[in-house]
Amino acid sequence: MPPIEGPVFQAQLPFRWQSAHQPIASNDAEVLRYLIVLADFEQNHLSLELAQAKQDLLLIWMAKQRDIALPQTTALTVGMNKLAWLNQSPLNVGETGVVEFSFSIDFPLLLSFKARIIESKLTGQYYQCVAEILSLSPAVQDQFEQTVFRHHRRAVQQARQSR
Repeated sequence: MPPIEGPVFQAQLPFRWQSAHQPIASNDAEVLRYLIVLADFEQNHLSLELAQAKQDLLLIWMAKQRDIALPQTTALTVGMNKLAWLNQSPLNVGETGVVEFSFSIDFPLLLSFKARIIESKLTGQYYQCVAEILSLSPAVQDQFEQTVFRHHRRAVQQARQSR
C-alpha cells in the first residue's frame, strides 16, 4: 500500500525535515509565484509570457541561491498535502517541524512549510516517514494541489507510454 493515498508523484528532489521550530523561509506570495511560473514553464515552452515568467523565476532563484545551499536529493512521494520519504532513524508521530523541498531540479527554489509527522514505521532498513503539511493559505493550497496533480498526470502518461 502506498504511504499516501490519492494523486501523488515520486521524484528525487532536494529535501530535508527539520524538527526544530524555526521561522518558515518561504512566504505565501513567493511560493504562489514560484508554483505558477513553474506550471507555465512546464506546460508551454514557447510563449513570450513564459520568457518573462522564466526570467522572474530565475531572478528569484538566483537571489535565493546566493545564501542557501540546497539539501541532498531524497526519494520523495508528494501528495496533495503530505510528503513521504525514507529516513535512517524514526521520527516521533505528532512532532511538528519544517519540511523544505523544491519541486524542480532545473529551477530549484527551496520551499519551507510547517508540517507534522503522522507516520514513522520501519520498512526494511529504513523508517518510512509521512508528514502532513500544515496551515497553507487557500491560494497556496490550490496551486500546490495543481502542481501535484500535474506531476501525477505526467507520471501516469509516462507509465502508459512505457508499456
